[in-house]
Amino acid sequence: MALGGIRVFMKPFQMQRIQLLLVGEKFQIGGNTYSGSSGSKRAHESDASDSNSVGSSARPMERDAAKKKLKKKAQELDRLEKITMMHSETNQLIKEKTHAKKMKMFIELTEKENLDDKSKKLLQQLSHDLFGN
Repeated sequence: MALGGIRVFMKPFQMQRIQLLLVGEKFQIGGNTYSGSSGSKRAHESDASDSNSVGSSARPMERDAAKKKLKKKAQELDRLEKITMMHSETNQLIKEKTHAKKMKMFIELTEKENLDDKSKKLLQQLSHDLFGN
């Protein structure tokens, strides 16, 4: 994985978790998760009047449909929250890995005795990034 020109290596199990989430996302996005009906009461009332029934059974069905729709939305929000949390964890790991690499380069450069201009500039930049100097 490349991040702004810096190669970042992740542990295999972290990549597998991200891949599984993304694969699951593809399957769920492609499917039709919501019904195409508008939930109009008129359609139910006209159906009820055509069959000469009172139509009282339509309302509990509408309530059930609304509850199912809310439950699906809550599940989708939970799924998105998990994905967001995984992204946050991944970003944190990337930051920690980048910090460790910068620290390693800083130590290696400080141990060298004769630095050329490019190495001195890099050392100053690393010092600024790591310690705010």
